[in-house]
Amino acid sequence: MTKNEFTEVAGTMNDGEGDDTGNRQDLPLAIANIAISPESPVPIYEQICSIVRAAIVAGDLPANTLLPTSRELAAMLGIGRTTAVNAYSRLIAEGYLISRLRRGTRVAPQQRAAQAESGERRQARRAETAAPDVEISFTARRTLESPLAVSATVQPFAVEEPDPTLCPRAELGRLLAEGFRRPPIPESGLDQGRELRNFQAAVAAHIRQARGVVCDPAQIVPTLGIESALDLVARLVVDPGHLVHVEDPGPALVRATFEGAGARLRAVGGDRDGADFSRAIAPPPRLIVVSPALSFPLGAQMSEARRRAAMEVAQSTGAVLFENDAYGQLLYRGGRLPALQSLDPGRVLYYGSLTNTLGPGIRVGYLVVPEGFVEPAFELSRRSGARPESFILSALAAFIGEGQYALYTRKIRAIYAQRLKLLVEACRAQLPEAAPVEPCGGFHLTLLLASAAREQGISAMAAAQGLSVAPLSRFYAGKPASHGLVLGFGAVPDRLIEPLVARLAAIVQRTDESAVA
Repeated sequence: MTKNEFTEVAGTMNDGEGDDTGNRQDLPLAIANIAISPESPVPIYEQICSIVRAAIVAGDLPANTLLPTSRELAAMLGIGRTTAVNAYSRLIAEGYLISRLRRGTRVAPQQRAAQAESGERRQARRAETAAPDVEISFTARRTLESPLAVSATVQPFAVEEPDPTLCPRAELGRLLAEGFRRPPIPESGLDQGRELRNFQAAVAAHIRQARGVVCDPAQIVPTLGIESALDLVARLVVDPGHLVHVEDPGPALVRATFEGAGARLRAVGGDRDGADFSRAIAPPPRLIVVSPALSFPLGAQMSEARRRAAMEVAQSTGAVLFENDAYGQLLYRGGRLPALQSLDPGRVLYYGSLTNTLGPGIRVGYLVVPEGFVEPAFELSRRSGARPESFILSALAAFIGEGQYALYTRKIRAIYAQRLKLLVEACRAQLPEAAPVEPCGGFHLTLLLASAAREQGISAMAAAQGLSVAPLSRFYAGKPASHGLVLGFGAVPDRLIEPLVARLAAIVQRTDESAVA
């Protein structure tokens, strides 16, 4: 390198530098950990080159990473600046680094491809050398094996997926923007500010009018949806070894949550009137989980007799009752019975969902807890951190309190009811062997099939074709009482229902042909 070229490169490498103390806390880890050996026969600049090359190829210095200036590198390593400039110049000539005026010295962008290839080799080596005696916990395996994973992209017929396009973006978006700009009020004990109090007051007034829930606003605990609500309930009332009664079939998430908490589960079956908890045998449960307004996945509404039987079991055994009313705002037919919580507010933990109505972009639910549970429930919620942001609560409080939420739910009930009608008609026309079990609400439809083999074959082939059709047996805790397919229609527009059912019918036909062959 000529003297002029050296001076030009050194000047570029020195561009933008200030403090030359070489503080390693501000440097990329691979650079901060450079160790050179003055006793080595390999020149120091070449030692630096070898270490930086290896870090770039391994991906420890990703493309476009900014490196220290030559003066900073020299100060950090205790070497002459000329040595640092020589090392950088060599790496620039080899294409590992680039140096630009006012942008400093960086890893060359073209190193991305090499790093990606190196990453694949690294993963392959990890797979080959993975220690067979290192295992995750049994609880973690059970959780990961349960069918709860949600794809980043919602597939057609995915269950429990509301339509994101129905969210009232204009009205709610304005309120969210206003709440985001407003300075938050610091928390103080149970008093978490004006936003929480407004949310509690709006929700309490709404659910008393719409669902007959009996509560003071202070009893309402905001959650990040059903997952965090179930987790809070498990930590609030369940110890390892406690018995929990659950509906069968029912959401896999319910079983996974309480099993993960160390509880013993007893699955309670029923019929079109809902689960019959009066048939459950001793010992007494600590918790009863029930969905009286709308069960999942069969979509049944619990009869008045079954509702009272569940409450009598809870009262006679001293059990706590968790009422999952996630679909209480999305009922299309059946009775308008008040929430089970109204029969014994001191014994029931009531859950309501705003996600199911406002769409997946609003991950908010609420738990109504008995008065004696308020302080521990809020403290556990605070420690977990699974709470909606205050500006979101503020926006929802205004949206509900101004009456817009009630108008909106009336609108989407009509939309989802129409989609259900179209789906049932399409299934009856194109899938004559499948018997639709019309739900009382929600956004899923169950089709009963003759055998487990039919269920597994169709659902597997549908998944391979991009249709998220869930086998009914997935939602049973034990041996399935029936077999079929569960279709979610929440995120399926009216115009796509018939074509998608036609695709499913073609899959059913191919499954029949494969069975014959």
